Amino acid sequence: MNIMTNFSNENLKVKLNKTLPIITWLLIIIGIIATAIVWFTAKPIYTETSSAPAGFSIQGVAINETSGYVDYNNLASNNIDFAYLRATSGTSFSDDSYQSSYDRAKEANLKVGTIQVFDSGDDAAAQAQYFINKIGDNIGQLPIAVYVTSDEVATHASKLRLASLIQTLSAHYNRDIIIYTVPSVQKKLKSTITKTKYWLIEDNTDNKSKSNQFIQYSEDHTIGKGLKAIKMPTSVFNGSVQEFKEIK
Repeated sequence: MNIMTNFSNENLKVKLNKTLPIITWLLIIIGIIATAIVWFTAKPIYTETSSAPAGFSIQGVAINETSGYVDYNNLASNNIDFAYLRATSGTSFSDDSYQSSYDRAKEANLKVGTIQVFDSGDDAAAQAQYFINKIGDNIGQLPIAVYVTSDEVATHASKLRLASLIQTLSAHYNRDIIIYTVPSVQKKLKSTITKTKYWLIEDNTDNKSKSNQFIQYSEDHTIGKGLKAIKMPTSVFNGSVQEFKEIK
């Protein structure tokens, strides 16, 4: 009886030894399939739409701290020519990743610009000094952009404060300044700030006025293709390739 029992136990062990590797492989395959489903669901595969809008040859992106890690070489290989990096806001915020982004964008041979966010509650000289202290001379080759929202230029005093900030930064760096804003703010500033050009935020490229040096035509334009595709605020340079090359 013991012999029969032992024999049955041995047969059971042999069957288990044969079955377990099959189960293990099935679990591995199921795991791989599940991982692939999660990956493709979490990261949509966009089709490539990196080319600049008709009538424009130069385009670039605006980047801030919420953009996360940006592959600048991927941008450069997908018809992106410049990157504007948000650097400071008023006198209380600076982007900790600015220097890293600045270095990597330059290594990818992109022209770089920097963005200061205007805060009407802070003194213009203090905002300019804060920007200078945080960024130093690492402002890139493009005009310095001052981002302005409608509520920050609601009064005549705030418009004058913005004009003072622009003048201070321009004098310190000997660099042109552009106002990064929407058309309604551009109209508000028309009588106060007359010589400064704009980076206009639109959803099209219809307004080709020479006062608009850049035009942001999309908040989420798709750059690249497949798993490397990324959606970013994208702008065009409102000028010729030669004019863009001459910006230093």
